[in-house]
Amino acid sequence: MFVSICSQGAQPSYDYLPANEVTQLDLGEQTSLALVRSWRGHHQYGTAILLADLGQHADPSGVTAYLRRHLNDKGWATISLSAPHAAPTINHKTDAEEINKAGEQQLVLKATQRLPHLSPDEWQNLRQQQNNQFIQIMDRLDALGQPYPGKRMLIATDQSAGLMIQLLYAGTLPKPDLLVLINPYLTPAQDNAHLAEQLAQLAIPVLDILSPDATPNAIATAAERRALSPQNQPLRYQQQPLALNLDQPSAWQNTLALIDGFARRIAKAYP
Repeated sequence: MFVSICSQGAQPSYDYLPANEVTQLDLGEQTSLALVRSWRGHHQYGTAILLADLGQHADPSGVTAYLRRHLNDKGWATISLSAPHAAPTINHKTDAEEINKAGEQQLVLKATQRLPHLSPDEWQNLRQQQNNQFIQIMDRLDALGQPYPGKRMLIATDQSAGLMIQLLYAGTLPKPDLLVLINPYLTPAQDNAHLAEQLAQLAIPVLDILSPDATPNAIATAAERRALSPQNQPLRYQQQPLALNLDQPSAWQNTLALIDGFARRIAKAYP
């Protein structure tokens, strides 16, 4: 039996969008595409940077795409970025001629244990690649956001949100003025276990949004994220549950309302 790693698809061309929304980012040996939309209306608060889950492009269907198109009316220019690759999908295949052969080595895992996905070294290498790509992308944002002065709000979903917590805690990314997390988590489990304490150390206003269809890893640390948050400092941390799953457009609207209200409170407290 051998293990193969499935490659992830190329990012779309975004030819369905106006050309002035699509910007190419030079990341050294690679390039990435960012989607930029100007603010609209009377308010001009700054720039909202959007990151969907790992492995997703800059305009995925769902809440990220909705926020990208509707935060503009709330006074935020939006910059949506392609997230780094997620952990590869593992295919376990057995060649036909190998089926009738006696196994040379039996599994040593207990029946209750999951088959390992990646080895510790493979996880470490993958995480380093993801971190490096995040850092390269975020380093290019000053030029993209220059036409939109003001506050910088970072909105990240799922594992991208978990990685943002790690990188901000490590001090390898510049701190945004506001941080919005939607169902934050990480794999492997040992990385996920540290997110709550790392999040509590961030001196950034944080809105932590949790939907009913969040992954078990995101739900597992929700109570600890809330418990470790700075006490009696409502402008430092706020956890908000959604009533509906994130596959529902009504949940996207509620998410937009939560982010808009949070941003306005922070703007009033810290003009």
